Amino acid sequence: MQKKAVLFSASEYLDSLAYPKPTLDLSGVRYDILAIEKRLNQIGFSVEKKENAFKDDYIPLLQQSVERVPTDAVHIVYFSGHGGHYNGKNYIYPADFAVRYDESKDLDAASINIEDIISVFKGKGRLILILDACRSDFGLSKGYYSEMASSENVYIAYGTMFQAESIGVKGGLSWFTEAICDEILTPNIDVDTLFTRVRQNVFNKHYTQIPPSVNALLDKVVLHSELNYSNIDKQVYDFIEKYGDEYTDKYGYFHGDDLIFIDAAQYFNIGLLDAIWMFKKVDNKICKDKGINLPELSETEAKLVSFLGFSRGEKFFTFDESHTWYYNGRQIRMGEIPPLPPSMQRKLPEQDKEIQIEGDITCNVDNNKLYFTLSSNIPDDTPLISTLKGRNYRAQSKSIVVNKEAVFGGFSNCNQFLIDGIYEFIITCPIYSVMPESVKSIFGEDNRNLIGKYVEYNPIGGNTIKMIFNCSVNDTTVNIL
Repeated sequence: MQKKAVLFSASEYLDSLAYPKPTLDLSGVRYDILAIEKRLNQIGFSVEKKENAFKDDYIPLLQQSVERVPTDAVHIVYFSGHGGHYNGKNYIYPADFAVRYDESKDLDAASINIEDIISVFKGKGRLILILDACRSDFGLSKGYYSEMASSENVYIAYGTMFQAESIGVKGGLSWFTEAICDEILTPNIDVDTLFTRVRQNVFNKHYTQIPPSVNALLDKVVLHSELNYSNIDKQVYDFIEKYGDEYTDKYGYFHGDDLIFIDAAQYFNIGLLDAIWMFKKVDNKICKDKGINLPELSETEAKLVSFLGFSRGEKFFTFDESHTWYYNGRQIRMGEIPPLPPSMQRKLPEQDKEIQIEGDITCNVDNNKLYFTLSSNIPDDTPLISTLKGRNYRAQSKSIVVNKEAVFGGFSNCNQFLIDGIYEFIITCPIYSVMPESVKSIFGEDNRNLIGKYVEYNPIGGNTIKMIFNCSVNDTTVNIL
């Protein structure tokens, strides 16, 4: 999971007629942004900071931060400075606010509308918007309630309630930012729990300020996760480590790797998926302590990835009509199979970027070899893999789309013409991670923009192209069926 943060501050406001210096200056803000930067670095965020940012700095910097990010990324946008509301809208005031307002007398032209920040992150992951600013009324907009509405996958944490001030401290941290720094290093709590603790921290210390939040996240987001394990986790790990090599030597690599976890689950009276998860917790913690960074998966994600990776078949994993699981005919306890979490569910195409995959093939024969040509709307430079399957025959060929065509071949039977029969010709594309950058930008994260009957979805790899055609070989003639 990629974690990125952009921090803004406004501690020294430009001099203006309406607000001559130092009317708007906030000496404590520079300490706020430095403290938040330190904490976010400590929990693994990539941080970009812009102190005393002008209005024109905000949106371009945010747009740059979301370029080429995965859709499960977590973004934090933090602001410390002046803010307010007017006619139902919430604003923060950049360092050139006063000068711009003198010139325009227009709040929209002088400040940053919170909705403009949120719109940058739509479809780009999860946004945590932290605003250490006042929410006082600007001008005569009485009767308007500036609701903190947000789109999906956005969490807004304000420093104070509507129509109230967020208390800053001259030469020190504000109450709100100090509470965040106190609580954010707590591991394995989700964002909503974090800011509940922040709210309690501020109120219990000062009794006058309550920082509210709006949660529109579609799943739990943990900013700081730490691997830890219990004694039973370590016992499962030690069992597998002790006997794992013996199982591999006795049963072979594939069966041995499965059976050691199956026997560990039976020995400790737990499910197979639980045994695998317990082992991974200990193993990942050991690796992390050695400085080896591994992908962070939740328990649900890790168990589901393991389950989806099991080999199916008579000699491996099967289940009956009552969903009792077996391994090579031996009944086993699988454990609870988790539902597909939001992070692994199929994502909708980006707006106006969907590609409905279509295509047809032709076949030419040259010197007893078959060459198939795919004509399609698949973008140029897309790598493709083809497989020709028949009775006692299987061969593959790779190609790259050029001018909407890809040529595969030549298929033969030891340089002789193929044996008569019906053959299946399958064309697939790789998963998103190995696509060229030029194709990634068109297909979208996890190839999400691909749609149609020739698109197949896998919770681990995302969308891939899978086109299946049949052909008949009779003597030296090939017909596409």
